Amino acid sequence: MPAWVAVAVVLLLACAGCTKKEPRGPGRIVTLASEVPGLSGLTVDDHGAFWAPGEDGDSVLRIDPKTFGVTRYPVVAAPAGTDLEAMAWVDGTRFLLGTETQEKGRLSDIILDGRLDAGRFVVVPVGNLDYARWQLTAPDNRGIEGICHVDGLFVLATELVERQRKGRWAPVGMFDPKTRSWTAHRVRLTSETGKLAALSCKLVGESIVALAVERHYGVSRLLRFQIPRGPEGQWIEPTLAADLSELVSPLPNFEGLVWMDDGSAILLTDNQHRTAAGQPSRLYVIPASAIQ
Repeated sequence: MPAWVAVAVVLLLACAGCTKKEPRGPGRIVTLASEVPGLSGLTVDDHGAFWAPGEDGDSVLRIDPKTFGVTRYPVVAAPAGTDLEAMAWVDGTRFLLGTETQEKGRLSDIILDGRLDAGRFVVVPVGNLDYARWQLTAPDNRGIEGICHVDGLFVLATELVERQRKGRWAPVGMFDPKTRSWTAHRVRLTSETGKLAALSCKLVGESIVALAVERHYGVSRLLRFQIPRGPEGQWIEPTLAADLSELVSPLPNFEGLVWMDDGSAILLTDNQHRTAAGQPSRLYVIPASAIQ
């Protein structure tokens, strides 16, 4: 064997894993032992357990808060052709889920009530998010990407984008189940390509404060903003809480978010994204010290 061939073989063997970059971040990274693809949406219940739906609409996962062990619950009665994209714990074993479909020019997307029942996760349509509130229709594969439940109210974030006032804006709606009323707002996006992909909320005093993921290829940011309780039609200017593209490498597609009581953020990756082929689903812990 010529010397140069021998050297090349040694180099190839030495670099056999060079193309596989280990994920890095400012906090703990947990690989989930689940074969359910395309997790989208994340929430936490009163026992501290995390819950995430599979986009394809046939599974919901419970993630143990101590061991991070995964329990799968099959979804029953999901509307045909509906993707599960967002999830919020309500009380007990009840949740609210946001959806999208592949239909172009939709006027609305379905909101589902989900409950655990004898080892199954049964869903029932309970309403719609009507895009006419923003004079918009939804393109295929874009819909309700985030839901949070705070102070008896529900806040829903969408992946839609509206161009107005020399900027890009994302529709955000708030629903009050007591009065059955909607309030429509817009949140300014901070990049040229990003869209809202996840949402979590807290009650700070009497104010509802949200943390959201804005993402696209090469863009991944945490935005912080306050949800007005007053009249609708507010144009909300967010604060850049963290640039995840500077904190995490390689940059995954984050589609789930929980803003913890200690100020940290738990982010869930979508492994059905074309840049994540063959990768497992993971949770990234972003410490409070890395979030402004």
